[in-house]
Amino acid sequence: MSTALIENQTPSAQRPWRKKSRNDVLIVVVASTLPALFCFTIYQIGILSPVISGMLFVILQIAAGAIAGTIHRGRRGLADGVLIASIGFALAFIGTVMSSVIWSVLTKGLEALKWQFIIQNNEYITPTSPLGYGGIGHAVLGTLIIVGIATIISVPIGIATAVYITEVRGRSRVLVQGLVQAMSGVPSVVAGLFIFATLIFTGVFEFNGLMGALAYTILMLPTVARTAEEVLRLVPEDLRSAALALGASRARVVSMVVLPTAKSGLVTAMLLGIARVVGETAPLVFTIFGSAKTNINPVEGPMAAIPLYIFNGVRQPFAPEQARAYSAALVLLFLVIVFFTLARVLSSDRRKGKK
Repeated sequence: MSTALIENQTPSAQRPWRKKSRNDVLIVVVASTLPALFCFTIYQIGILSPVISGMLFVILQIAAGAIAGTIHRGRRGLADGVLIASIGFALAFIGTVMSSVIWSVLTKGLEALKWQFIIQNNEYITPTSPLGYGGIGHAVLGTLIIVGIATIISVPIGIATAVYITEVRGRSRVLVQGLVQAMSGVPSVVAGLFIFATLIFTGVFEFNGLMGALAYTILMLPTVARTAEEVLRLVPEDLRSAALALGASRARVVSMVVLPTAKSGLVTAMLLGIARVVGETAPLVFTIFGSAKTNINPVEGPMAAIPLYIFNGVRQPFAPEQARAYSAALVLLFLVIVFFTLARVLSSDRRKGKK
């Protein structure tokens, strides 16, 4: 009877901690932002030094959080109020910084962003050429080719690694998990230096798109493997048991039951891996060298890519070249947003389907 009563309740009644009044939200917003605004104002006026203003902000932030928690829940809410106010300030600060960066890229990037900018290359363009000439067409093609090759290499290996950890559970499972965890912390520049030192500097290969794809693979593989591992763990154990009870082998259970069930999650893992590497510049500096021409052959000669195009453009002291770099950054920002949005939508659909 009690179970039926709980099931018939509304979601807000089942989860009372999610129900917040407008006054509660207003108190949290004031406690999270007012100390920062006050300290920033007195610092701008010149009343206090930066160090003293920072110390005063910490004191006021703790006091504001404590007051907000006390108003909401009495003495029991004092610690919760300090924590919630601090988290609210962190979110507001990060949101302000991100909005500032996005606004800067948007306003400066629209100056050179025209249709010809997307399809042209820089073969006959100098840093002082007018904005109506030159573009990132060669860099867009190079990025698609390099990321595509890295995806073809890393996604099967990453999913196979996740299957080994979650389904096979062999003796080396702990070792493989440790290696994946260690690879996830490798700096991007180290991946580029590794490919350069082992394959390019030794004379085995020259600077080309394939070397950049291999460097991207090192960075993309742990993201795909760890995400796929978490996705496969969400597949109900009853499905595996039912398939095994019908006489299916472990390999057939994985290929015909587990992987199809987690298909949308595996696609999400792939998109997150692509979003992880598509904006990396350091690996490309040591592997593809960069080019002003259009090169669609990943194994022959230097190749262009959007991150490297931006890196080379912002270093130029000429306004037209910097404007092109900001426009390229705007295109790259749009691509990253698209990939993360797709990953979010697919993961949301998977969660709704599970419910």
